[in-house]
Amino acid sequence: LGYQIGAVTVSNGLVKRHLNLSNAQLAAYEASVNIAAIAGAALSSLISEQLGRRGVFLLAAFVFSAGSIVQALSWTYASLLVGILLVGLGVGIGLAIDPLYIAEISPPGGRGFFVTYSEAAIAAGQLLGYIIALIINASLGSCACAWRLMLGLGVVPPACLAYAVIFIMPESPRWLARHGREEEARKVLEDDLEWDATRAQAILEDVRAEAQQAPAAGQTWLGLLHLARTKPAVRRMLLVGVGTAVAQQLSGTDALFYNYVKAADAVGFSRLWKVYATLVGFGTCKLLTAFASMYLLDTVGRRPLIVSSAFATTTVLYLLALVFGWATDQRGNSGYESLVILLFYAYVIAFEIGLGPGCWLVPSECFYNDIRMRAMSLATFANRCTTTGVVGTAISIQRAWSWSGFYAWYGSVCLTGAVFLFVFLPETKGKSLEQMYTYFEKITGGDMGAALSASEGGRAAVA
Repeated sequence: LGYQIGAVTVSNGLVKRHLNLSNAQLAAYEASVNIAAIAGAALSSLISEQLGRRGVFLLAAFVFSAGSIVQALSWTYASLLVGILLVGLGVGIGLAIDPLYIAEISPPGGRGFFVTYSEAAIAAGQLLGYIIALIINASLGSCACAWRLMLGLGVVPPACLAYAVIFIMPESPRWLARHGREEEARKVLEDDLEWDATRAQAILEDVRAEAQQAPAAGQTWLGLLHLARTKPAVRRMLLVGVGTAVAQQLSGTDALFYNYVKAADAVGFSRLWKVYATLVGFGTCKLLTAFASMYLLDTVGRRPLIVSSAFATTTVLYLLALVFGWATDQRGNSGYESLVILLFYAYVIAFEIGLGPGCWLVPSECFYNDIRMRAMSLATFANRCTTTGVVGTAISIQRAWSWSGFYAWYGSVCLTGAVFLFVFLPETKGKSLEQMYTYFEKITGGDMGAALSASEGGRAAVA
């Protein structure tokens, strides 16, 4: 996903020119990756229980690679859409399984650190996409082969993933234990993850105990939603897990950076290289901030970091709205350009320090074993639906309300997400995955009315 965002941001102008696309077609192309990711997220829930976590990774890598090749070889808009839809399908499958797999093999005290590797990998891919695309652009200019090479190189990251899955990554011990393969799970815990025998045995016993205590759900989302109607703890889990995934995309992050080149032109950036150089700078800042959040999520905690990040992101968006309101008077002014760049850096830091990685971390850890994959795929589904709406309407919003209105709109919807997180997000730091059902039962007190009361207590760091 990271490489795709970086490459598309730089290449979409070339794609539009060489394939003679309209603005509506370009907007549909940019949104298509998220439309297909919706289907990928739904599919991941169905195939994970059959193929295992490693099998899902392999499928995602294959589909993503196929999409990158089809895009690179496209000569028509239709074939370009087929390619981006395949990429999106792989993205949806991968986004659902990646943080979940990491959470299932991580110790409770370091789960925030390790799951945030997923967000750091997206940031690294985005930076790599910017850099490679810029090198190609500088070398080949506006040649048609330039954008084809940019998009075609998207086959490299999934190829590396496939290699890691086949030769390095073990199967999730929790998936193995749930499917009656305890000895294989024990071997993974002791040999691959290097946990001592006592700790491995405790994990297996916890999985068995949780299976007896926590209610079972059907194999579909309908079964999960039916269970949520009767079990307040499950209902609150879904509210928190799915809600945090949606709140992340209410920040408008994808729309902002997909349309950054257009926004820079509105500010008056006269040289394209300067625009691309700032993109590399943003990518570097995003990666470094993701590394910082890896430590902070396990020390400061999920709730304070994510909530403060959401409100900080909202503040920066409103400041961008105010600053872009001066664009007609300050266009081309170097000081004004510097202020806009500074605010974009502030946005990257505010978002990436908590809201970006935290809203994948929380869904990956707040569900218990029996429902985790289905619930995580539902959270990813909701996340990608939100992204599709955000990206698909971005150009229309900008044209209707100007750039100032564009940022004010995203500031307002981000504020909605921030308020939701403030009210409902509990602290999950340091708890094992097998403790989550009991923990959410304690929060809800057995009915949804008590959930709101518990969330009030959550503002004092529910534990």
